[in-house]
Amino acid sequence: MKKSKECEMMPVQPYLVLRTDNYETVLEKNYGIAQFYEFSLETEIQNGMTAVPDGSVDLLFGFDDHNVKTYIGGTVLNAKNWELGSGHRYFGVRFQPGRCILPQELSIADLVNNDLEIDGNLFGRNLSQKLEEAGNIRQRADVFLSAYRNMYQGQTQDGIMELEHYIRERIYVCQGNISIKQLSEETGYSECYIRRVFKQIHGISPKNFERFVRFQNVLTTMNRKAHMLQLDELALECGYYDESHMMKDFKSFAGITPQGYDRLITGTKLCEM
Repeated sequence: MKKSKECEMMPVQPYLVLRTDNYETVLEKNYGIAQFYEFSLETEIQNGMTAVPDGSVDLLFGFDDHNVKTYIGGTVLNAKNWELGSGHRYFGVRFQPGRCILPQELSIADLVNNDLEIDGNLFGRNLSQKLEEAGNIRQRADVFLSAYRNMYQGQTQDGIMELEHYIRERIYVCQGNISIKQLSEETGYSECYIRRVFKQIHGISPKNFERFVRFQNVLTTMNRKAHMLQLDELALECGYYDESHMMKDFKSFAGITPQGYDRLITGTKLCEM
């Protein structure tokens, strides 16, 4: 098994950008983190907030009158309502897929398609209080990194982690279009073992992860293009076999069609989601 090319996905949650107030981000390239983000909800969101599949774990701290609540959730499997209270400020950490180091009290299987309220101090002593006292997103990012760094550096690399890394990177490079059979031939491990290792770390199968990668490719492409591509061109550019395949997944994962999403983002810059 040769070392795979280093490649990462920037997982996005577009409705956070579109439907919250004062949204801002700080990108992070270390410790398996994709980005920190912060926003407020000044009024209740009409029709609620929607989470989309991204293969990632999000850790979200909500601040309200000196009360800090902490939530953690894994990837959703389809477009799903995301319960967020109005009148709150939020600070979030979005991890790269498969890269979040969880406290012993949590497992990835508990988080997939689920949000749990937890003690934020599981990720660092007095972390919730320190985050609340910090003055801005950059300071909060530094506070979190200071606490989380010890957890991350205490992780040991073993054969399972190396195999998962190889599989994930190959999926990225192939835009979500590589068979388990091919991965088995490249690694020398059985298809059954590959599926088991991947699900142990991600909580989902490689096949589902590939679907999420293709969908995220579509979101990223649409967010960055000045105008929408023809649907057949968009499908091929983002790793789909054809337009109908893309349309079916997009409607399931985003809750609307690509055309509807394009109308939603028109005039909104989403490149830093």
